[in-house]
Amino acid sequence: MRRLLLLLFVLPTALHAQSKFIQKGEQNGVEMAYRWNHPVGKPSELLLKLKNNSQEDKHVDLVIDLYYQGLTVESFEADTCIKAGQAMNGKLNGIYFVPERVTTEQIKSGDAEAELTRTVINTAACP
Repeated sequence: MRRLLLLLFVLPTALHAQSKFIQKGEQNGVEMAYRWNHPVGKPSELLLKLKNNSQEDKHVDLVIDLYYQGLTVESFEADTCIKAGQAMNGKLNGIYFVPERVTTEQIKSGDAEAELTRTVINTAACP
């Protein structure tokens, strides 16, 4: 019985570890990454992770294009400020998007791809 309970606690953690962020590079001291989240019974979500590795606050303005079978079907925009040494992570900080024109099945099939198409990062004091 203990082994079964242990398995029930360890399995979700192991599955969560498999859903890692895809690194998209660093610009002006800010690391950018994303991953797909597929909540049961709800539309898929594109979660962003932005981490400011610099010693200064940064204003981040970016555009993400969502491609399906090579064609742009949606664009998402984020405009935010990240304090020095801080990170913004997916739903926790409200930096995520829910596609309206692509289904979870299309995303899971690998036919949908997200790409950071415009990124502007400047030093600016965060409120």
